[in-house]
Amino acid sequence: MKQVARLIIADSEHNADMLYASGMFVPDAFIAIEIEGRWHGLFSPLEVGRAEKGSKFDESHLDTSWRVLAESHSYRGLAGIAASFLKDRNIDQLMVPGDFPLSYAEQLRSWGFEVNATEGAFFPDRAVKSEYELRCLAQSERLTRQSMQQGEAYLAACGIGDDGILRDPESGKKVKSADVRRVIETFLIGRGAMPAHTIVACGKEGADPHNIGEGFIRAHQPIIIDIFPRVLSTGYWGDMTRTYVKGKATPEVKRLYQTVREGQDIGLSMVAAGVDGIVIHQSITDHFDKQGYPTKMIRGKQTGFFHGTGHGVGLQIHEAPSISVRSNILKANQVVTVEPGLYYPGLGGVRLEDMVIVRDGGCDNLTKYKRKLEIA
Repeated sequence: MKQVARLIIADSEHNADMLYASGMFVPDAFIAIEIEGRWHGLFSPLEVGRAEKGSKFDESHLDTSWRVLAESHSYRGLAGIAASFLKDRNIDQLMVPGDFPLSYAEQLRSWGFEVNATEGAFFPDRAVKSEYELRCLAQSERLTRQSMQQGEAYLAACGIGDDGILRDPESGKKVKSADVRRVIETFLIGRGAMPAHTIVACGKEGADPHNIGEGFIRAHQPIIIDIFPRVLSTGYWGDMTRTYVKGKATPEVKRLYQTVREGQDIGLSMVAAGVDGIVIHQSITDHFDKQGYPTKMIRGKQTGFFHGTGHGVGLQIHEAPSISVRSNILKANQVVTVEPGLYYPGLGGVRLEDMVIVRDGGCDNLTKYKRKLEIA
C-alpha cells in the first residue's frame, strides 16, 4: 500500500486548520505535511527560527533547499516546494482539506501526485476542545461579556429625544447603530480582541438575523446586540447576543422576548454529552409553535425561527458541531452556542445567545450574563 501524506498550504492568520496544526500565527502561506503521524512545517528564512522555538510541529524545516530542488524540476511556488519535499520521501498520494486551493491541486496533479480532498473536517478532533482551548474560549467569552456590559451601559446613559431617537449622553447627537457598535468595539480592541461586524440592529432591522444595523436607535423598540470577537493572542472566538429595549417594551415585544427566553432555557437544559442536537432544536421549535410563533413565509418573507439553535465555536466562529435540523450527537468538551430567536418584518426580532461547554449530564455556561429586556 502506498503511503498517503496530509498536506496544508495556507497562512495561519486566517486558516483555522493551519493554526491548529502549527500553533503559531504566520501571515503568509506556508506548508504543513503529515507523514506517518509526524507533522513537518516548511518555512521561509523569515519564520523558521520562530517555528523551531514555538510551533507545534514535530520538525520545522527551512524551505530554501527544497525551493532550489523544485526549480531544478521546473516546479513552481509553494506547491513546488511541497512536491520536492514529498518526492524526496517517495510519496505521491496526498489528502488535503476541502478548501485546498484548486491551483495547487492542479499543479500537484500535473507533477504526478494523486490529490484527494477530505470529506468533512480535516481535523475532526478540533470539535472537542482541550483544557487549554477551554481556557482560551472562557477568556474570549469573558471579554465578550464585558463588552456587552459597555454597550448596555451606554444605552442606559443615553437620553430619549422628543422624536423617540436616543441621544448621546455627552454630545446630545442622535444615536445610530454605529455609535453603540463603536463603544463595544473600542473596548474590545483596547483589550486585544478583534470584533467582526458586531450586530446592533434596532426595530425592523432586527428582522434579518445578520443585518448589522445602520439606522437610528429608537426608544421602545427591540435592539439586538450580537458580539463575536476573536482574541488576537490565541485565535479563539467569543459569541453572545442580548436583546434590549431602551424605555418601555410593548406587550407584543415582551411576550416575544419571554417566549425566546423560555426557548433558550429549554435548549440550555438539554445540552449534554450524548444528546442529538436535532432533538434540542426541535424541542425549541415545538415550544415556539405552541406559543403561537410558527416558522413560515408571510408575503414572501421568512418569519419565526428560521436558523439553527447553535453552532460550535473555537478557532472559527462557526464550526462543528451544529444544533439544528441535522442530526449531530454532542460530545463532552465541545463548545456550542444556544441562540434561539424569533423575527417578524415590521416588528424586528428577539435573539438570546449564550456559549456553553458540553459536559456529561449537562453544560457549563461561559457567558454568565443576565438576561433583561428593558433598560431605563
